[in-house]
Amino acid sequence: MKNPLNGIFLSLPRTVVVTGTDTDVGKTYATAALAVAGWYAGRRRIAVYKPQQTGMRGDDPGDVHDVARLARAAGVPSEALTIAEGQRLTEPMAPPPAAAIDGVELLPITAHVAKILELQESHDLVLVEGSGGVLVELDGDRRTIADLAAALQQEEALGAQTVLVARPDLGTLNHTLLSLEALLHRGVNVAGVVLGSWPTEPDRLHTSNREYLADLPALDGQRIPLLGAVPQGWGHGSR
Repeated sequence: MKNPLNGIFLSLPRTVVVTGTDTDVGKTYATAALAVAGWYAGRRRIAVYKPQQTGMRGDDPGDVHDVARLARAAGVPSEALTIAEGQRLTEPMAPPPAAAIDGVELLPITAHVAKILELQESHDLVLVEGSGGVLVELDGDRRTIADLAAALQQEEALGAQTVLVARPDLGTLNHTLLSLEALLHRGVNVAGVVLGSWPTEPDRLHTSNREYLADLPALDGQRIPLLGAVPQGWGHGSR
């Protein structure tokens, strides 16, 4: 299975936060592609962490299990992968209302930072996959995945950067620019943009969007590169 993000780990650190412009933009597939890219770049111990997994009951496989399955299919050995969830909620919605329905309190951002620090002690690469988009709240204090990314950057041992996953369809330019603006406003170090669910037969709109995102104007004095595109259904199915 071809690695769509081959070669990008020359510039990526040991901790990478994966967030999106929205839900269902291909974050899980992008995270798996990053895991594969990391493995073939020499990262031999890879952890995938999901702070909040919503819409899952009992021991049903969640996003981190999908990442592991896809990575294994692309040649990453099972023993190289560690998967972990911070908190599991049963309803398929944003964490705050899902936690309210389940009658539990959300873990604080500090708990997620501590877990990621723990994972980094024994891994060469830690991938953190967020829920939904950039400003989806993760805890009871209205802090978001963007706030988690900013908090991780403050930990010298992590040196975290963030990858933004966007869809290639109509509306993506506005969604991508708004998401980047929100991240940069919070001081988040954005490594680049990845297009998720790239169609097998892209039309003029998809191609135009890709060309625009590959040559984004500087935002807050920063150039944000397009790191690549993950094909729709890469591995197995589409998510």
